[in-house]
Amino acid sequence: MPVEVLDNLLHIKEGDYLDCTFGGGGHSKSILENIGVSGSLKAIDKDPKVLKFADQILDSRFEFKNISFSDLENSFPCESFDGILMDLGISSIQLDDQSRGFSFKSDSILDMRMDQTQGLAAFEWLNKADEKEIADTFYYLGEERKSRALAKQIIEKRKKGKITSTSDLINLRFPYSRSKKHPATNIFRAVRMFINNEIEELISALKSSLSLLKKGGRLVVISFHSIEDRIVKNFLRGTLENVTLESYLEPEGKLIKPSEEEVYNNPRARSAILRVGKKI
Repeated sequence: MPVEVLDNLLHIKEGDYLDCTFGGGGHSKSILENIGVSGSLKAIDKDPKVLKFADQILDSRFEFKNISFSDLENSFPCESFDGILMDLGISSIQLDDQSRGFSFKSDSILDMRMDQTQGLAAFEWLNKADEKEIADTFYYLGEERKSRALAKQIIEKRKKGKITSTSDLINLRFPYSRSKKHPATNIFRAVRMFINNEIEELISALKSSLSLLKKGGRLVVISFHSIEDRIVKNFLRGTLENVTLESYLEPEGKLIKPSEEEVYNNPRARSAILRVGKKI
């Protein structure tokens, strides 16, 4: 939804903007093409592998920082931005990199870390976590109804050898489903979200947006599944983690979904939901 992003984010031509999910730089390049000469764009991404793409943008209005959502508030002054963009989930670059283990379309090492220099890899966690922790992760982060049965299979599989690759998850015995999506989709998402603390990071970023936005500034968030979208929707209604916020962003318009044409050209966009909030 590149057009919808720009229409809702860039409400001031000469404004100051923040791209929280740089990835391959697609959004950042579009923003730079559409802001004025005195405008500015800061971009962040926790994945150090995207530095090579940031270095290719030779524009004095642009600055990149290799930081996480949870570092935002300590990295920029209050009321720095007229607009903040968060395109959640994983980038196509990460999905297509077989060394990362994000995709079930190829057999590769089960890493799944956004930043491969920090924290446990997915295979390390799956080999040490107990059955209940795995089942709860599948259920709460993957919304997988057969979470306990699948967790039990992983424990049994570990008795025969360590979990190391994406095929170890793909080859679990999944219940029959009429859904068109791959049966491993839910548990892949759950493990990725757990390994990268994605819910905690999202909550931190949303809180930071309250102080980082200028008055009248816009927050534009693209989410790809119900857990993320529910958090964003409630945040724009004035609650976060079931707590009423003293200050909040006002929802702008209705949620936006990709057109049929966009889904046809980019199937990965089919579940995208865009929401906009304004600082009052």
